[in-house]
Amino acid sequence: MSEWIDLTQTLGEDSPTLPPLHPKPEFEDYATLDEDGYNSTMIHLETHCGTHMDAPTHFLSKDDHRTIDEITPDEMVTEGVVCDFTHKEPGSAVSREELAEQAERYDLSAGEYLIFDCGMAPADTDEYLQNYVYPSEGAAEYMVERDIACLAIDALSADEPGATLEEHHVHNTLFPEDILIVEGVANLDQVSAGRYDVVATPIPYADRDGSQIRLLVRPQE
Repeated sequence: MSEWIDLTQTLGEDSPTLPPLHPKPEFEDYATLDEDGYNSTMIHLETHCGTHMDAPTHFLSKDDHRTIDEITPDEMVTEGVVCDFTHKEPGSAVSREELAEQAERYDLSAGEYLIFDCGMAPADTDEYLQNYVYPSEGAAEYMVERDIACLAIDALSADEPGATLEEHHVHNTLFPEDILIVEGVANLDQVSAGRYDVVATPIPYADRDGSQIRLLVRPQE
């Protein structure tokens, strides 16, 4: 049986973020082995840095839409498809037609994860933070038609670089349909396009809009 591959960023104070919307994480010794006899760490962490999952309430009201603690176990252990868009020019959009070709080739089914490999490796570079590849609005509409469970992407945002909140067409298309978004996926150079078993485990922060996750995939035989 194939081995699991970890698609999660290692999170630290130098992890790339998109300021001013998303600040850097901070870690502080709460207790140390030398002074207290044990180690413990205080973390100041915004929910949308590192490899993280957006619940629909990232953009929508908690009165009518799910928070991160309402994600079910069946949504955390599932299947999905990796699509290869590494050939795309930095800053360009993946069209509906480009997505449909790969989704159909790898038999993307309702309720599955759709993972975009756009060739972005986590780094504090202009290309990673401001010139990444992203889904077009038409591609997002196609995801709704295919009834996917979650879009996962290696960029820190699923929307066009520099977009205003009103221009976040991917978020604004997927969230009303209860489709989750995972951003900041790492280590996609270790996988190829195709079908995978998927494990994605958010932290169940009570009544909150998202959390960091551990994202694992395993090639299907």
